[in-house]
Amino acid sequence: MISASEVELEEDDLSGLAGWMYSDLLVGLMVIFLATITFVPQGGFFNQSGNVVEGTSVYSYSKVVEKPLSLLIEDEKIPDIVAIVNDFKAQNNLAPDATIVYVQIVGSYNENMENPEVAVSRALSLSQKLENAYPKLLENASTTFSRTTTIPSNQVVVRFVFAEQVTVGK
Repeated sequence: MISASEVELEEDDLSGLAGWMYSDLLVGLMVIFLATITFVPQGGFFNQSGNVVEGTSVYSYSKVVEKPLSLLIEDEKIPDIVAIVNDFKAQNNLAPDATIVYVQIVGSYNENMENPEVAVSRALSLSQKLENAYPKLLENASTTFSRTTTIPSNQVVVRFVFAEQVTVGK
């Protein structure tokens, strides 16, 4: 006869799962709470038909103009930049308060006779002259320098990028 040994069954301890159930309950309640609340903007921006109320502004931002102004400056002879900028704004229907936000200055060098650092030095020198001559015009602009061999070594290309202030709802 085979004697059967008694096997004690160990009861499962569910107390470890209670913490997980409690945290799941809290997450579920949070999701229900966030799904049921609504945010109603306060203020008089929109009328009953959903249009912006006259005389109010919702927000404003700067819009970068796609077409830049490029100038070729020879022997560091700076032309009347203010007149050129104003003409450019008029020809391209830019707002009179459009500002220059980016300036790229490309110095040139002769690769057979000069080092590339000479081109950057030319660009930096012209940048300093522009800054001294037109401090208000370039006060909001970021400037970068680069070099090229495609133009004569006594020339520098200056490229201005403009931005217009756009206000929505005004």
